Amino acid sequence: MAKTFTDLQKRIMARAISMPVSQSLYLQKGHIASAKGLQYRGFLDQHCYTVVQTHHVTPEGRSAFFAEHGDVFAIDDIYDNCWLVFEDRHVIARPRSKEAADRLVKALKALRDLERQDANKIAA
Repeated sequence: MAKTFTDLQKRIMARAISMPVSQSLYLQKGHIASAKGLQYRGFLDQHCYTVVQTHHVTPEGRSAFFAEHGDVFAIDDIYDNCWLVFEDRHVIARPRSKEAADRLVKALKALRDLERQDANKIAA
């Protein structure tokens, strides 16, 4: 499957999706060029320039972002201050290290496998 986003675009989308409505993501230099690419493809609203807020992410952008990743994944924050761990399209944790993010993702995937096994036993 072809990649839809560059690494920087993934980080911009992850941060924009995970922010509360009242926060803003300020873009600079190369970030702006990446955001323009997202706008060109219809993943970000045309009215965001150097500031991105969560409402600037279009439904198509959200769908494409989550389609490219599994149900549980972690992405490095755009400003490198934490990792964003997503589960079922929601941010559930913001660990400070890659190791902690990897442990969370691994544990959540294992928990999902156990839940599926339990559901199969009950259904059988």
